Amino acid sequence: MTTYDRISRLNHWLTALLFVAMLGFGYFLAYGGLALPEKLPLLNNHKAMGVLLLILALWRVGYRMIQGFAEPVGALPAWQERASTVSHKVLLACVLLMPVSGLTLAVFSGIPTNVFGLFTIPAVEKVDAMVIGARMAHKIVAYLLTITLAVHIAAALKHHLVDQDRTLLRMLKG
Repeated sequence: MTTYDRISRLNHWLTALLFVAMLGFGYFLAYGGLALPEKLPLLNNHKAMGVLLLILALWRVGYRMIQGFAEPVGALPAWQERASTVSHKVLLACVLLMPVSGLTLAVFSGIPTNVFGLFTIPAVEKVDAMVIGARMAHKIVAYLLTITLAVHIAAALKHHLVDQDRTLLRMLKG
């Protein structure tokens, strides 16, 4: 495969937009200096959106695994091919791990997750070790996703502006 179909491009950009927004929202919740009473309604929305993003992530990753990855547009040094493969796989793993770790944190915190009134995911009695582990995983994956996204965007811009190849264009136009 040398390009991406419309579904792949839609999956890519929808996932990118929603995950960047959720990352920003999550960083705001973590570091915005809000008191707990101000933070709780926002946290509930973050959790509900995370559940919907998990559904999107399962679709996105499943579709990508079935479709495979497009071949590089030209000859690349071996290290760039490896870096591309690793970064794409890390991004897909993070797309799954972010909502899974968040949902795990919610379930084991003892507080049910209401998903915009559509349905509620019940919680179990609080399990401190699971809460600590899931919170740590959620934070580490957020940082890993942020760093990998920055590298991914920089690489796409490098391909477009420096190499002047079709790497970025095929994700925009096919």
